[in-house]
Amino acid sequence: MITKDYYAILGVSITESPSGIREAFRDLVKRYHPDRIGQQGTPVFQDIMEAYEVLSDPEQRRHYNQGLRPAEGDVALWPPPIMSNRWLQPDSSVPGPMSVLRGFQEIHPSVEALFDRFLRNFTGLGVPKGERVEALQVEIILTPDEATHGVIIPLGIPVFSPCPVCGGSGSAWLFPCTYCREQGVVEDEKTVRISIPPLVRDGTIMQAPIQGLGIHNFYLHLSIRIAA
Repeated sequence: MITKDYYAILGVSITESPSGIREAFRDLVKRYHPDRIGQQGTPVFQDIMEAYEVLSDPEQRRHYNQGLRPAEGDVALWPPPIMSNRWLQPDSSVPGPMSVLRGFQEIHPSVEALFDRFLRNFTGLGVPKGERVEALQVEIILTPDEATHGVIIPLGIPVFSPCPVCGGSGSAWLFPCTYCREQGVVEDEKTVRISIPPLVRDGTIMQAPIQGLGIHNFYLHLSIRIAA
C-alpha cells in the first residue's frame, strides 16, 4: 500500500516528463541537503531521495503509478477519491481549503509566530541566524469511509506578493501604505491538494515540501487519524 505521494514530494504532476522530474530533484537537493539546512532536514531529504529513486526509474515508476489507482477490474470496488465535506466553507456547497493558519482549533506555536515565519520567505526580513527548515505538523482526521476509499484534502497555504498599491515599498508617496500596513506585501493563499490513498491506516505519516510555493523554511508533516 502506498503511503507517500512521491509526486507531491518532488512538487511535480503525475504526467511530468523524466527531465522535469530530474530538474525538480536537483533543485530540491540543493535546498534541502542536510549540509545546508542541518540534520533537522534529514527526513525531508530522505523522502526526496526515495521519491527520485522510484520516479526516475521507468519500471519502478510504472509500478508506483499502478498503486496510485485501483486495478482495472476493481473499479466498482474502489471508486475515485472523494472530497472530504468537513472542509466546506460556511453556507457554501463548494469545497474550500482548510487553512493552516485559520482552520485548526489549536496551533503551536501561535498563529502570529507561524505568520511571521511564512512572511520571512517572501520578504527576507528578520530571518534569524541559522534558521532551519521545520515540520509544519498537520493532523488530518478521516472518516472510516474516507480512509477506505481515499480522499483529496485541500490545504490552504499562506503566500505573499508585492503590494499592488505601493509596489512593495511600504509607502504611498509620503505616507505609509495602509493597504499592506507598511509591509510591502499582501497575503494570499494557495491550495495544496493532498491525495490520501485508499486503505490508509490510522497513524500514517506523509511528508511533502512546499518549496514550489516559495516556502523554504517549512515542509508539510501530515499525520492521519481515523475517527471512530
